[in-house]
Formats: sequence, structure tokens, C-alpha cells
Amino acid sequence: MLELYHIQREGDPYGGSRNSSKVLIALEEIGEKYKVKLLSRLEDCRPADAPYRKINPNGVVPAINDDGLVLWESGAILRYLADTRGGTALMPTDARQRALVQQWLTWEGTTLNPTLLNLFFAMMAPTPDNDAIAAAKAAYLGNLAILNAQLVGKDYVCGSFSIADIALGCVAPISFNLGLDLKPYPALLAWIKRLGARPAWAKAETVIADMAAGQAQLG
Repeated sequence: MLELYHIQREGDPYGGSRNSSKVLIALEEIGEKYKVKLLSRLEDCRPADAPYRKINPNGVVPAINDDGLVLWESGAILRYLADTRGGTALMPTDARQRALVQQWLTWEGTTLNPTLLNLFFAMMAPTPDNDAIAAAKAAYLGNLAILNAQLVGKDYVCGSFSIADIALGCVAPISFNLGLDLKPYPALLAWIKRLGARPAWAKAETVIADMAAGQAQLG
């Protein structure tokens, strides 16, 4: 049975792992049987000599063990699951549509997520710099505007639900915890609400809690 290394919300200083939640949601969407191996961020991941470092030398989650194949990096795992389990459920078969899904999956990791982290660290700095926060906020909201534009007239990022929605949908709701107003992005808000209504997402307590923080905006 496939094993997923995951940090759950309870007891975690950051409310659990959004990246391993992506894999959890994908497994639920596919209907794959799996076993969760729960880790502590501080005790199992951070120490350089932690046993988990033999699974993922980066000391972060997610990682999976699929019958001896150890794989880490959420994007790589999502692609692997879509190719080996999902059929057309999480990844289209048409080459052009697959390329679009890959594009948005890559954009999450290389563009959206880094600007979110920059904003988070600017806001959490011991002596916050208002100019740095404003610049980081503008960069991140600029990316949300790009995502919102892509979602206009669509239920999902690439038309049909895919791993791109899982990756992006586990990141964007963090915005609510940072006190950001997403009302200027109605297509984005409708999409987040749509994702939260999918049964598979209920298993990802961390992401659902992020969404709950935006209940007033989601309606």
C-alpha cells in the first residue's frame, strides 16, 4: 500500500503541510488506498540527523513510498499519481491540454508559491519593513490576478479538474490567514469555494481550515 509522509494540522506551528495536503487530496480524488505516516515538523523533519532525512534529504514533506519507489516534491508526486493511477481523472490525454496543466502546475511552484512565501516572511519578520511588505503583497496579488483571469468563465484552471487545481488550490487559500482581501478576484473566490465542496478535500484539514478563515469572503 502506498505510504504518504504528512504533517497534519493538529500540533503543528504552521497548521500542517499544504504541500503534503496536495498529495492527500490527489489520492482521495483518485480513490487510491494509502497509509499516512504522520511526522512532526520540529522533531522528525528539522534535525539534520533525523531518520526521515533518509527518505527525503530536504527534511520536508511530502514524500511517498510506492512499493519501493521513494518520491518527493509535490509536483512530481502529483504527476506520477496522475500518470499511474488517475487515467484521465486528474490529467487529460490530449497533448495540448496536458501541456496546459503542466504549465499551471509549474507556475504554482516557480511563481505563485515563492511570492506567497516572500509575503509571509516579510509580514513575520521580527522588525517588519512596511515597504518590503507592500512590495511583496503587490507581487503576490499580481499573481492572484493572473490566476483569477485564467478562471473567468471556467469551473477549473484548465477547464476540467486536474492536478493543477490541486496544487494551486492548496496554496491560494493561505491568503485568508494573511488577512488579504480577495473580493477583487471573484472568479478566484468562486473556484476556491468550488474546490472546498469536493468530497476529497474534506480529508485535508489544513486546507479546509485555510478556507474557513475566508468564510466571510467566500459566502
